[in-house]
Amino acid sequence: MPQPGGTSPQQQPKGHRRSHRKSRNGCVECKRRHIRCDERRPACANCAIAERTCVFPPAKDRPLRKKGSSPPHSPTRTDGRSPSTTAWNSSDARTPRTPSDTALPQLSRTQSHPTTSEPSPLPSFGESFPRSCEPSWSDPPLFTADHLSLLYHMTVTGDSFFMTPRRDGDIIEMAIRFASSHPYLIDEVLALSALHKATTTSPPDSAHLLHVATELQTRAITRFTRLSSTLPPDDMASSIPRFLFAAILSLHDLADTLSSVRTLHHSQFHVFVNRFVDCFRIHHGVRAVIRPTWQHLLTSELEPLLTLTHKARVDAEPGSARGEPEGGHECRPLHDLLDSSDLGPATVTACREAVDQLQYAFDMYRDLPTPAAGPHAASAFSVTVSTDYVDVLRRLQPEAVVVLAYYGVLLHRCRHFWIFGDAGAFVVRAIAQHLGAYWHHIMAWPLSMVEGAADEQAGQTDA
Repeated sequence: MPQPGGTSPQQQPKGHRRSHRKSRNGCVECKRRHIRCDERRPACANCAIAERTCVFPPAKDRPLRKKGSSPPHSPTRTDGRSPSTTAWNSSDARTPRTPSDTALPQLSRTQSHPTTSEPSPLPSFGESFPRSCEPSWSDPPLFTADHLSLLYHMTVTGDSFFMTPRRDGDIIEMAIRFASSHPYLIDEVLALSALHKATTTSPPDSAHLLHVATELQTRAITRFTRLSSTLPPDDMASSIPRFLFAAILSLHDLADTLSSVRTLHHSQFHVFVNRFVDCFRIHHGVRAVIRPTWQHLLTSELEPLLTLTHKARVDAEPGSARGEPEGGHECRPLHDLLDSSDLGPATVTACREAVDQLQYAFDMYRDLPTPAAGPHAASAFSVTVSTDYVDVLRRLQPEAVVVLAYYGVLLHRCRHFWIFGDAGAFVVRAIAQHLGAYWHHIMAWPLSMVEGAADEQAGQTDA
């Protein structure tokens, strides 16, 4: 695939991958992750977008280029007009990088404490992205034959890409229509198409598609950052493409998260949980994008898409299905667990609110008009769960981890959606193995839901 800003084919030996400029003065985090750093201060783009603390090594540790020496063989353009200028090593090509590694900003860009510090809540995309990215539309988006192939893949595949049964064509049409004024949307749509195509393709083509998906996602986030930094959060003219971008990005991130947790060894349980922590924090950004223009969106051309879940959400609100006898009881054991817990009041409150949101999602799942819309319920929990619960989960508090296991049951009920697959069952089993026999009683129900006869019955219900 042609890469803008790179060296010409004549400058490279045939059959070899083109080299990239090493960011020798990059931040510690980018060096650790073996990704290219743009060396922007006080926080580079990778760290700012991924909500990670950006720390640069002391100046005395940086090697100085000898006077008169020529720069290493590398692309001469550094305007960032394409994600192809980002360095990817061979392991990156084989393993999908989650958007939490390259997606979404951090609030405090001047932090100097270690990366293990408590994260700050994410109020909005627009407020959080680096303000140093000045918008420049002098370089139009670059689309190749590969990108056209991805667009074609979406139009001929029967699967629902966006959790919008029979409405995917509307989203694709809007992405094409906004391609000039809001190119980040078509980039993210194509990125999700590449991710989907990779799930149905054998190596090495699947590795290439995952690489393309990450490239397109990186370019989409960069362009979204530029535009958002110049617009107020309640800008109506851009509300539709911004909403669609945020929603599809969160879907892409959830897909990457679930894909990555399947490959983790049981000894990496903390990594497993941190994947979900990052995923939930990114989804909070979606809520921040939606909130300022929600009423406008309900009366826009998105109305047919939004009303699919609007009634189900109303029916599941307290005082409706969730607060009446006809409401579900999936999470009743979790409330009993918290009632007998010796946790502090703040921790209990955070976990109890998460349990309420999870029951709300289970109830929404039942109230949706068609099983094909079920994945909206699973997405609803990741968007609405509080940052307080996410902080407790990151500390690996067992009660919070059990709540995540029950969320795995909801994912399992939606397993026919291409993004979820067997990930829900994997989540439940991994947590049960980590917690051990002491927590067997509270884990009995989620385990029964993903195994044996109960699993078959759920599959018939979901079909």
